[in-house]
Amino acid sequence: MIKNILKIVNLKTLFAFVLYIVFRNDNKSIRAYEIKEESMKPALLPNEFVLASKLKDIPVRGDIVIFNNNEKNIDVVKRVIGLPGEEVESQEGSILINSERINDPWAKSFVDDFVKVQLRDDEIFVLGDQRTLSSSDSRTLGPIKYLECWKLKMRYWPYYRFKTYE
Repeated sequence: MIKNILKIVNLKTLFAFVLYIVFRNDNKSIRAYEIKEESMKPALLPNEFVLASKLKDIPVRGDIVIFNNNEKNIDVVKRVIGLPGEEVESQEGSILINSERINDPWAKSFVDDFVKVQLRDDEIFVLGDQRTLSSSDSRTLGPIKYLECWKLKMRYWPYYRFKTYE
């Protein structure tokens, strides 16, 4: 009987379920989110569930963060492209940081050109991986204060796409 139960509930599923129950409270330093948009495909897909922790330090380029779009009062998930103090722009479909073209392996579509944005010491520039589908990113909202973000730590559902993020 135990073997039958173990076939149904594998260790990852059980672990993810326990994490979700423990950390689903919004007042803690870890939150559970449901991905609702397609702008981060294929890294994150709609109807997937993730855990994120409150960002305390400056993120790294490529980190995935969650923040509140105050205009629409919704949480959105995007990738960090520009870091505090940098100058970010797009020319001919490429991202430039401080006038240098960056390696942008996350982009799954071209980005429309946008004007230079100078980031303050407490701001980051975020974009979705599917740049043509992405809305509610720094092109429309402007820079985001990184201390208001949550850093993606784990995708726990569906269990066959379980992944941890550093």
